[in-house]
Amino acid sequence: MEMVLNKDKQAIRKKLLEQLLALTESQIKRRSSNVEKHLSRLPIYNNAKTLMVYYPLKGEVDILETIRKEFRSKRFCFPVMDLKAKNLRIFETTKLIDDFVCGPYSVMEPDIKKAREVSIEEIDVVIVPGLGYDLQKNRLGRGAGFYDRFLQRLTPSTKKVGLAFDFQILDSLPIDLAFDQKVDYIVSEDRII
Repeated sequence: MEMVLNKDKQAIRKKLLEQLLALTESQIKRRSSNVEKHLSRLPIYNNAKTLMVYYPLKGEVDILETIRKEFRSKRFCFPVMDLKAKNLRIFETTKLIDDFVCGPYSVMEPDIKKAREVSIEEIDVVIVPGLGYDLQKNRLGRGAGFYDRFLQRLTPSTKKVGLAFDFQILDSLPIDLAFDQKVDYIVSEDRII
């Protein structure tokens, strides 16, 4: 059963990753701008003081422009992969270029020498990247499980918001009920689920 589940996930990952990597820079910018507009209408986002966000990989929804605009009014934290613990640590930073280094899997992460580590309890909202989502708010990541392990540790009051382009939202995804973590909201170009 688990092997079939993993094969199904891998096939969906491959298809969605191909679609994401086929997007041009201008398509990503335009589509991301539409996602940002919907995100800015979400009350839990507007009311949040401390957010954990991500630095986008190629093809992912890019909200860095929104983050730049809101550095004065909100605290933004980014994940750092702890490969030994296979989990994420959270660091607050105020400079999107100077305070970052290239980490594992070519993910841009805060330089832990320049950023301040933040307790998980301080986070109001986690903006979660994903390759795909479904209408039941299940999330499909890239397969390493870092976000699933991290999301399990959140307090119940911390809300999880997945960002996606419309084609990344499927009717249903194969999920492992014991491990895969749902999000509370999905924000895309055209809707909020």
